[in-house]
Amino acid sequence: MATAPHHAALQEFFRWERQSWVEVVADITADEKAYFMPVETLKSYFKGNGGKKLNKILLEVFQSDDIPVDPEVILRGHTAVFCILLRISKGRFIEDFAYFEELSDQRLPFDPDHPPAHFPEDVDDPGFLQRFCETQWMYCVPVFGDHMLHKHFGHQRLLPITQKETCEAEGDPAAYRIKLYGTHNKVIPVGSEIVRFYMTFFPTYSLIFIS
Repeated sequence: MATAPHHAALQEFFRWERQSWVEVVADITADEKAYFMPVETLKSYFKGNGGKKLNKILLEVFQSDDIPVDPEVILRGHTAVFCILLRISKGRFIEDFAYFEELSDQRLPFDPDHPPAHFPEDVDDPGFLQRFCETQWMYCVPVFGDHMLHKHFGHQRLLPITQKETCEAEGDPAAYRIKLYGTHNKVIPVGSEIVRFYMTFFPTYSLIFIS
């Protein structure tokens, strides 16, 4: 009987992921594009085939039938973290991350200069933290909601902006009309089709969301 290819589940996942990226605006002031992966899309994939897709990946990561982390823990709060680890070939460290809320998806992005408590060390790879932080951006794109007024983001943060165009706005020297990716759009205009966000970047600009 033919043997299944080594790491077949991981290879299948990476192929699917490459085909499932969402294209967004990398820089609101330029024409560059970037890509991100919605966490809910990842969860849907992992839950596929009754959860067997995630289980098969974990079996390959740990090379054992005795998986030391509950798949439900990953799905509840460490899905993005697990995918970051997979992309930098550190999937087995999910066991260390899953114990701590400080290392969960909700706490992303991590600061490489001030890492969260309990971030594990790999004595054979001093660049572990740095590579994690370089990879995290495509998995921690924020959801836009009513709380976005005067929100500040760092220059590395990807935003769920799928389209943008400059527009005339009184008092705004740099204003952009934008559209947001579906599941990351929680803005519900009340009595108006336009909601204005003021976000400070460098240079400073405002975003006008069109529902």
